Amino acid sequence: MQAFGAAAPFKVQAKKGACLDPKIAEQIEEQAPAVCSFTDCQAVAKELLRYLGFEVAERDGELIVLKNLTVRSVEFRNAPKVLKSSLETAKLLIEGKPYNPQTVKSVEQLLLFRLRSAGYPSPKLKVELQKARCGYRLLFLFETGALLVVKRLKVEAPDFVKEKAYRLFSRVVGRSVDASTLRELEEELVGWLVNRGYFNAKVSVSYSVLSKGGKEWPVELKVVVVPGKPYRVVFVGNRHFKSSQLEKLTTFKKDRSFDEFELEASRRNLERFYKDHGFPYAKVKASVVEKSGFVEVLFKIEEGPFVVVKRVEGLNLKEYPQLSELLNRPFSLKRVEKVKEELLFKLKERGYLKARLSWSLKGDALLFSLKRGPKFVLSRVEMPKSFGCSLPFKPGIPYRPDLKAQLIDSLSSCLADRGHPDASVKVKESFKREGGRVLVTLKVQLSPGPLYRFGYVVVKGLKRTKLSALKNLLTVKPASVYSRSAEVKEYSRLSDSRLFSFITINDVKSDHAVSQAIEVKEGALLSGRGFVGYGTDSGFVLNGFYSSSSPLGWGVKYFLFGNYRQKEGYDAVFKLVKPAFPLKHYDLSYSIVKKGQIFQSFKSDKTLYSFALHRKASKVFSQDFKFEVSREKVKDTQIQTKRFFLERRLSYLQNYDRRDNVANPKRGYLLRSKLTLAGLLLGGNTDYLLFDAKGLYLFTPFRPITFAFRAGFGAIEALKGSTVPVPDRFFLGGAESVRGYKYGTISPTDSKGNYVGGRAYGLLSVELRYNFKNNLQLALFYDSGKVFSTPKEFSLSDWYSSVGVGLRYITPVGPLRVDYGYKLKKVPGQGSGRIHISFGFPF
Repeated sequence: MQAFGAAAPFKVQAKKGACLDPKIAEQIEEQAPAVCSFTDCQAVAKELLRYLGFEVAERDGELIVLKNLTVRSVEFRNAPKVLKSSLETAKLLIEGKPYNPQTVKSVEQLLLFRLRSAGYPSPKLKVELQKARCGYRLLFLFETGALLVVKRLKVEAPDFVKEKAYRLFSRVVGRSVDASTLRELEEELVGWLVNRGYFNAKVSVSYSVLSKGGKEWPVELKVVVVPGKPYRVVFVGNRHFKSSQLEKLTTFKKDRSFDEFELEASRRNLERFYKDHGFPYAKVKASVVEKSGFVEVLFKIEEGPFVVVKRVEGLNLKEYPQLSELLNRPFSLKRVEKVKEELLFKLKERGYLKARLSWSLKGDALLFSLKRGPKFVLSRVEMPKSFGCSLPFKPGIPYRPDLKAQLIDSLSSCLADRGHPDASVKVKESFKREGGRVLVTLKVQLSPGPLYRFGYVVVKGLKRTKLSALKNLLTVKPASVYSRSAEVKEYSRLSDSRLFSFITINDVKSDHAVSQAIEVKEGALLSGRGFVGYGTDSGFVLNGFYSSSSPLGWGVKYFLFGNYRQKEGYDAVFKLVKPAFPLKHYDLSYSIVKKGQIFQSFKSDKTLYSFALHRKASKVFSQDFKFEVSREKVKDTQIQTKRFFLERRLSYLQNYDRRDNVANPKRGYLLRSKLTLAGLLLGGNTDYLLFDAKGLYLFTPFRPITFAFRAGFGAIEALKGSTVPVPDRFFLGGAESVRGYKYGTISPTDSKGNYVGGRAYGLLSVELRYNFKNNLQLALFYDSGKVFSTPKEFSLSDWYSSVGVGLRYITPVGPLRVDYGYKLKKVPGQGSGRIHISFGFPF
């Protein structure tokens, strides 16, 4: 056996038929020197292989994989349809996992139980474990036996119930005796009786076999119903509330029973209801009277006076502003208790742990009495060797009980990130009275446990992708100190690569090592989708999207997508992305774009080649660095401009996104900016500097309503007297900017009235979104914007503005929306407003 501390490699061999993926053996052998440097690397590898479903032996310094114990397939024979969902569950528990007799036994008992409850009184199930290529095949053989089928129905019940019971239970005549169906019918009958005032009803169902023989045994189903006496609820003294309203507060119907506990619970509910609605002195008495043929439940109500709180005494409103919630409103016990809890919580946050707050009502005044007690202060934290962990708070702050739990969580997480996942942290409190304060000392006891390092990091499930292509995606290194946060980062990096449709990372502990078994499922070799629609600005819309994950094994994601917009043009894009290249935290992409655009006064054709580096700096912040070369032609126009442009550009884009959701955000904000330099030393026949920034802010004051604000600004400065290509200039108007105006018509014009775009713009939008149904949204909006010929002309006056209303149908990938915008500034040749039909939020 390899002595740990040595770094000599060892081999992983597989016997014929063991079906060990060579890539797994390759990863273990390559990483063995690092793991051998701190532990028994063969023992760790052996445990990892066992976890992956292999039977392993050691021989002459090598690991020999003897068998593959994975259950490759599960087959069910002669299984009735009633087991469909149960069989799916069984497959999930067994298939693709190492064979486990206990799991199989549990599944077997589950299936037998389901068969018995479905009407098979004596089912049998035989389970066979068969050898298969690369593992086992599990075969479930069912012998269901006879099925109990209801042929006759007998009901024993009072006349007023009998007809209803027959109608309900006749549904199962001719069908199997299914326990769950019978329970549902029992519940339905009990509910029917409760709605008629009968509580504590008893419904029992039994069956007897009429004859045996054959695949189906006929049975007689016997239903016995004992409804008991009816109950009538009567209210007396309720001058301000209707009896029908008060009856909803009783618990009899909800719990489908009547006893002394339900009676008391109902009485308390009624009394509490009155005290929450302005009657603080209300009293409710309950009694039960047996009468001929029924039971009368009487609630006698003494409402007392109606009170509106006019004054709050005993506490300062400035110091405790929550008290203002109680003033000039009908007395509400619920509201008073809520405010009391809030005040006590605030006091405890300030260190007054023994604060006592009581209240009383005198006339229309609420009188509060507060006894704060001593102030608890955290004086110090006594901690042994900290392992580099800092405290989540500093001594001198007011002490609260949750600080203890906070300290334990912080130190436990810190130690887990420093190689001690089994660490034990205990904290003891000690108190010392000093004048009007109580000084609290927290004594920390640390038991770090053994130091763990990362063992093997093995990726399972690769079909096409080469291991070398994943080098930069795997951020965890063997022999590095174990860290939970490192695991999270690795999962995030693999997920962000978009190469995989499924990823799981499981820890395998042994001999001071935590090996990672990473199971992945590669994305589709080819997948696609499309969309056909219509927009008022764009006309008929057709788009398609195709992608391929690592078809050549290089870990590259390929995209091909295109859009055709009848009134706006088309674009076709071929793009490839290499994640974590050339550096771990960067993604390299190369794109070829063919684009044709239709503006109001011209058309353009563009071919663009782009290299980009994308960096996801954090969960919310990302950056893009681009170099682009484009060839562009302006045609079908009378605009006095160059017709051909060759551009070389460098661009920097950054995106800060703190929205709560991308598809349908309700709160948060988004900041985007772009800086582009074209020409100069880069070459080409146009030179300019472009800056464009947009901001979005959303908040939800209360659940159905969302307010959204957008602001945008852009400027282009021509350099060396160069011309800015017309298609690169700014245009506003349309469904995505200032609604109510036609696309591209908010723009400076030339002497002939052609829209020629501008080198600066400003944009502002406010939108109120109201979700009146789960997937339907109403919007009210105000848009305003203007495009200026040069940045120097930028001003906040004479902007084009519109107001309008919109309706959206929310889908998982965004809304289908119809907006109508009404122009506040008229444009010659255009109507007073415009309807926009489009897809996606305007911002």
